[in-house]
Amino acid sequence: MKRAVIYYSLDGNTKEAAQKIAEALGAALIELETEKPMPSGKASRILYGGMLSTMNQTPALKPLSADPANFDEIILGTPVWAWKIAAPVRSFLTKYAVDEKVTAVFTLSGGADDTKCLEDLRHLLHHIRHTATLADRKSSFAEGNAVRLKKFIAALTE
Repeated sequence: MKRAVIYYSLDGNTKEAAQKIAEALGAALIELETEKPMPSGKASRILYGGMLSTMNQTPALKPLSADPANFDEIILGTPVWAWKIAAPVRSFLTKYAVDEKVTAVFTLSGGADDTKCLEDLRHLLHHIRHTATLADRKSSFAEGNAVRLKKFIAALTE
């Protein structure tokens, strides 16, 4: 089975988790990148990213390093922006017909509740069997990330 871990990461949190998952599974690693860069200031990025996600916007993406159609299974990673899916991940889901291929998702947040984000993902993706909610590595909630990530990877290898 050909697997890919496809993710978007702004500050490297989601990327770090995606790399660990892909390495453990022997999966391809595909990063989503927007054509227009996010603002450089932290406050500007939070406001802009939150607005994009709240309004269900789909910013243009750069071409992917591999075609998602070439994979049997996709593990999708997204930061949580304003309790929602990061806008670039929404762009990916809008552009590519991957609903049946996405069987697992992982989210990263600053410690807030990921429930709404997971609900959005389940609404868009009907074949999710596994989820992991992780916290920003700077958050006090991050101390449980290693255990949650290990359980997620174990579930994916069963």
